Amino acid sequence: MSSVSEPLTDRQRWAQRAQWLVQVLGFVGLWAAADVLVRRFGWPVPSSVVGLLALTTVLLLGWLPTRHIERGARWLLGDMLLFFIPPLMALVRHEELFGWLGLKLALAVGLGTLFVMGGVGWVVERVTRWEDGLPHRARGAASTERPTP
Repeated sequence: MSSVSEPLTDRQRWAQRAQWLVQVLGFVGLWAAADVLVRRFGWPVPSSVVGLLALTTVLLLGWLPTRHIERGARWLLGDMLLFFIPPLMALVRHEELFGWLGLKLALAVGLGTLFVMGGVGWVVERVTRWEDGLPHRARGAASTERPTP
């Protein structure tokens, strides 16, 4: 088994590009489906949040292996800067955001982010401690131990 990767053939490169395109289109399709649901049922939640929850659920249940979305997700995260351009344009067009209103909005966003991050961290910590204390883990660990001769 060789640890040096060989150069990709043209066919492999096209297969990777097709895989990337299908994964990105899958993300767009998931967002579009979530948008339809949000509009249809009048949910007061952004479509992207509903899509993210649906994708997270599917991943956690193991219905979709992460390798099937890895390439598209990596590309989206790598080019995330592109998604900040429209809000920047809105900032430039609305000069009132550079005054007292903008300061209040920035404070609200900062505090909201702080509370959300703190809340998520607190929940993750609690769940981790709860999982560590589950009895099946203790039994599973005990059953894998070999008896001493």
